[in-house]
Amino acid sequence: MLPRVCNYLAVSILCLALCRFGVAGPVGARESPVSLTGTTCNALARSLLWNVSAVLAMDHLFSGFDCTQQNAKVHLRTQTVATCTPLNADCAHSTALNIDENECLKSILEDLHYYREKFQAYSNPELTKTVVRSIDDLLQNCFSVSAMDKSPAEVSMDHQKSFEERLQLCKVLKGFNLRTITINRVFNHILAK
Repeated sequence: MLPRVCNYLAVSILCLALCRFGVAGPVGARESPVSLTGTTCNALARSLLWNVSAVLAMDHLFSGFDCTQQNAKVHLRTQTVATCTPLNADCAHSTALNIDENECLKSILEDLHYYREKFQAYSNPELTKTVVRSIDDLLQNCFSVSAMDKSPAEVSMDHQKSFEERLQLCKVLKGFNLRTITINRVFNHILAK
């Protein structure tokens, strides 16, 4: 009985050690660290912010209401704000901001995928050629992991017809506009090092 317990304990410790150091586990279970690559990332992030702002200024997309008066709807499933906020207690007096870059960039990637899918679902050529293209450029040129998800959007329909859907687009765009400001600040910080 004792040898059986010792074997079980030894195998358990070995499995725990292998899993802890990323040697064992299901295929694809290990997460690659995320980092920014490329020299044009700041310019691409600024372009994304500019394109989102430009689409928000297109009155014909939001006929029947004033988009500037609407609340923003932000993707809340990610921890972008929490992970991209400096850990320094007094960041105003610190020259080095301390953030967990890997977790921050993972959250940004998740946001970019979410908003890309959301905007593709609207099947709006103006949205696709500006905002979605800017997201694609950022994903393809700035991240160290395979960031492009080629899966089709969940919904593909003409969102121009419904007042409620245009109102929703306005709110989501405003939320993404806030997120692109965060993305620009993070990129500026990481790439300035």
